[in-house]
Amino acid sequence: MSVAIDTPVLDSLADGGAGRARREEVAMRAEQLMRPYVPLLDNTLRPSVIASDFAAGLLVWNTPYAAKQYYVPMKHFTEGTCDHWDEAMKRNDMPLLDEYAARVYTEVP
Repeated sequence: MSVAIDTPVLDSLADGGAGRARREEVAMRAEQLMRPYVPLLDNTLRPSVIASDFAAGLLVWNTPYAAKQYYVPMKHFTEGTCDHWDEAMKRNDMPLLDEYAARVYTEVP
């Protein structure tokens, strides 16, 4: 299961290595904000995001059951976890990510 963080406006603010580093930093922050919503039973799904290409803005949860946990509504046993965890983060925490991205993209390297 993967979630793409599409940042065309932000990407236009910086190109090359600086743009890639900023995109990576914002994607990593997005993952950090999503983490509490990702189902947690045996602590395998959450850390599987390390297979991601953060610099491309791509978050990938790499377990055989990630897609089922994401797409199939089911009872999750850890409070606050859910399917469609990216949407939950957007509903609850998007202002935090927007603020963070604004800081990252306005910092002078």
